[in-house]
Parts: sequence; C-alpha cells; structure tokens
Amino acid sequence: MSGYFDTLNRRMRDVSVISVQEPAPLPPVPARALRPRPLPSGYGVMREKLLALADERPLKTILFAGCSGGEGSTQVVREFGELLASSGLNVLCIDAGNPGPGRSGAQGAEAGDPLTLVEPPAPTPLGTGFLTVVVSPAAMSDKERVLHAPEFAAWLDRQREAYDYVLLDAPPFLRFADGTLMGRLSDGVVIVVQADATDKDALTRARDQLQRAEVTILGVVLNRVRDPIPPLLRPYLAFLRD
Repeated sequence: MSGYFDTLNRRMRDVSVISVQEPAPLPPVPARALRPRPLPSGYGVMREKLLALADERPLKTILFAGCSGGEGSTQVVREFGELLASSGLNVLCIDAGNPGPGRSGAQGAEAGDPLTLVEPPAPTPLGTGFLTVVVSPAAMSDKERVLHAPEFAAWLDRQREAYDYVLLDAPPFLRFADGTLMGRLSDGVVIVVQADATDKDALTRARDQLQRAEVTILGVVLNRVRDPIPPLLRPYLAFLRD
C-alpha cells in the first residue's frame, strides 16, 4: 500500500488509502428484496473516513473510477452501496463505467432536441435500507452533449437531494473524459487501484488530471488485496498478537 501512497504529493497529504480484500463474486441485482451479505471490513473504514472528511457540505455524491481500467471500480461501488443500504440508508448507484452506443438513460437524443433525463425507478429494499442501481444518462453515444448539458447537472442535483448517497461508477480516468467531467459535478472522487497491478505512473497521471480540472480527490481504494497468510494460520497469528 505504501508504494501507492508515496506517489501522492504534498497537496494530497490528507488523502486516505483504503484496502479492500479480494471480493466475493458479484451477484445480479434481483427485482425483489435483497438480503445483506458479508462484505470486507474496508468498506466500513471508508464510510467513517468519508464522514470525517465532510465539512459544511456532506459528501453525498461520490464518484469512483480506476486509472486505466480493470481495477474493479464497479465491484467497489456495488459493495459499498450494499453496505450503506443495509445500514438503513437510501442509496443510488449510477453505472457509468461502460460508455458506448446502445445504452439509454436519456430521451431526445437527436441534436437540437430538448434533453429529457429519466428518473430512477422505485428502490429495492436491502436490509433496513434501499438500493437503486441505474445506468447513467451519460452512458450513451451522444455523451458529449449530455455531460456538458445543464440538464444533466440539474438531474444529478435532484438525485443528491432524493438519496442519502449517490455513488457513480465512472470509466477509467485516463481512457475517457467521463470521470473527470462528472467528478466536477460530484462532491469528490475516489481513485480505485488494483493491488500489484496498477502502475504508479498511471495513478500519478490520473491524480494530476483531476487536479488540473479542480476535482476534489477524497482518497484511494487499494482493491483486491490478497492476504499472503494461509487462512488456517491466521487464528494462531491473531493469538500471538494478543
């Protein structure tokens, strides 16, 4: 972890790095009520750090994205959303991680037509809270118009008021402009890196790109951390530490 953290300069000295161990396979979201499932403890730590970072304006709209791709940003957003919802909160997860044609979150896509953005469906109960997963209005072929439209900013503001948390899963920062543009409309961004895979230079370039755009960087998630100690030995080591 320290190798990644050392790449952050003095302007980011307060940025937190959260470690998330190798996750369980991601199940599909059914239409009926969901049951909470065990999640890595790192998500609870991330929630507490985000609460501590909040100042006068609560951190409710948070964007997650990797640097070059394959870091597991979608997994992090889904599992963190599940943690928040199962604790009694109303959470919206916006899937903007796979831009391209054929995905629709907006109506009136022809140039010059008024942009009409679809509101999220009814939430799905999860634990004592609610979880809603939708496709981003920007995940479509004419995203240039959507991302720069005042209607999109207003749509995101409405979701911020309607939900306790709005989590955006964006495409990789270094491959698409979506994450940087949506990051400017969010309360802050969290960079997702993969343990033993993400290049340090990629993390530095992603950080510099966000800073140039005046995007608030909240921290870094070190995803898919593997414990080198075999499971059978961990209880004995815990005993020795005590």
